[in-house]
Amino acid sequence: MKVLALLLLAACGGMKDPGSVADKFVDKYYVESDQDSALAFTTGVASMRLRDELGLTAEARRAGGPQMQLRQVRVYYSRKSLTGEGDQRKAEYELDIRPQGGGELEREAHLRLQREPDGTWRVADFTETQK
Repeated sequence: MKVLALLLLAACGGMKDPGSVADKFVDKYYVESDQDSALAFTTGVASMRLRDELGLTAEARRAGGPQMQLRQVRVYYSRKSLTGEGDQRKAEYELDIRPQGGGELEREAHLRLQREPDGTWRVADFTETQK
């Protein structure tokens, strides 16, 4: 299923623009909290990190322990920069995180993208920092 999604994205040219790939990754990972879908936009260290996260959540669910209640969170973002040349790009984002019930967190997301041999772009690594 994931392979089919990747093929469709690549066929539509959606993976040929580094800014578009970075934005889609931020949508899936930060806004939708969907590591599985975000995985389609990654390679290397970023893929390993998401697989680790997916494994930990699956393991926690299998353990049968008490299920954590997740707080509803809204995440808004804006891309502040996309820099680099050749096969490497860096994308910087401001994240505005608003938990249900009040409060606000501001973070920055730092993405490193690389062009794959097939010409498509992927997020190779990502980190967050407090603003």
